[in-house]
Amino acid sequence: MTRHASTASSARTTLQKLLSRFHFGVTLFAVALSGLTILLSGITAMRGYADRNIELAAQLGAYGVEPALVFNDAAAAREGLAPLMKLPGIAKLRVLDDRGRPLTEWASPTEDPAPLLTRAFFPRPFAVTIHRNGSAIGTIEVWGDSTTLIDYVRIGLLAGLACLIITALGTIVMARRFEYELVKPLGEIATVAHDVRLHRRFDKRVQPLRIAELDRLGGDINALLDELQGWQGSMESERAMLAHRASHDGLTELPNRAAFDEQLALRIAAAAQHGTRLALLFIDADNFKAANDRFGHAAGDAVLVALSDRIRDTLHNRDFAARIGGDEFVVLVDPLDPAVEPKVLADRIRAGISQPLTLPGGEPYRPTASVGVALYPDEATDAAALLTAADAAMYADKLSNRTRS
Repeated sequence: MTRHASTASSARTTLQKLLSRFHFGVTLFAVALSGLTILLSGITAMRGYADRNIELAAQLGAYGVEPALVFNDAAAAREGLAPLMKLPGIAKLRVLDDRGRPLTEWASPTEDPAPLLTRAFFPRPFAVTIHRNGSAIGTIEVWGDSTTLIDYVRIGLLAGLACLIITALGTIVMARRFEYELVKPLGEIATVAHDVRLHRRFDKRVQPLRIAELDRLGGDINALLDELQGWQGSMESERAMLAHRASHDGLTELPNRAAFDEQLALRIAAAAQHGTRLALLFIDADNFKAANDRFGHAAGDAVLVALSDRIRDTLHNRDFAARIGGDEFVVLVDPLDPAVEPKVLADRIRAGISQPLTLPGGEPYRPTASVGVALYPDEATDAAALLTAADAAMYADKLSNRTRS
């Protein structure tokens, strides 16, 4: 009886050693693969967001330097690039004219902390061709650097290394357990890694596990996923900020020309589909240049902000306003109420604008504006023709005002 028990004990010990070696190898490989998968998924996602941010920065720069390219003004082009010079992660900017000749360029005075990382994520500049009236007038090129990436990569590598070290130590103890006790927790970790890799599910977390070592491993993976999710949120916020800047005027916070063009095309398509009408109002401030020269640029900016606020105050829920030039604004009234005459729309805008205001220097000022109205589909059936018709109506209104005065 004793001899039989001794033999069974010897066999059981040998099996444990075999399982220890097998479990140690398999567990270490599975966890290393999971950590590598999460790290590669994070790097892939980071590459995509980095490219998108550089693209948005290039589009913002294109909007800023467009007037400078029209007049071939290098100083104005550099001024248009000023907002991009303050953004982290921008290494170099260059503006080329329509013949490919450099108009202006800027390089960050800050040294790139990780040139190898920059070459991996930004091997070449992102270029945006700038168009005006359907013709290419120049190009803006944006080079990125590793300034916004280095901290995340460092933390990710350290967290991954810590995860693997803890795993190596933990598997020595876990390998003494039976195989069925390891399959379930490892399967949960692999499932999380799989979702992160395939579906970018950075919100997934490893649930608490019975085995302490694997539970710590799950905590380390969750910590890494917390880092990834936090970074993803910050990149989304930054992308949203850049997208807002690219589509809105920095002074008045109204949508810019690019946003207006997109909105006009969408609303014309919708009006054509539903058989409705819309009105486009083209608004130009009267004698703005004279007021700007007389009272100064700060006063001119205050006038533009006041005009934009007053235009906004006249809008209904679905109406859309944008600033498309220095002192030029547009309003889309959609859908157009059949009972409302175009003249009523223009008079409403003029009345709202003409209220007196006090300039920053204390001077009283009464702004006025010329307003032109074009109707879709009565006067034009496409975006360019509608804008041209509204512009012509505005100039006719301006001429009429001069004649009356």
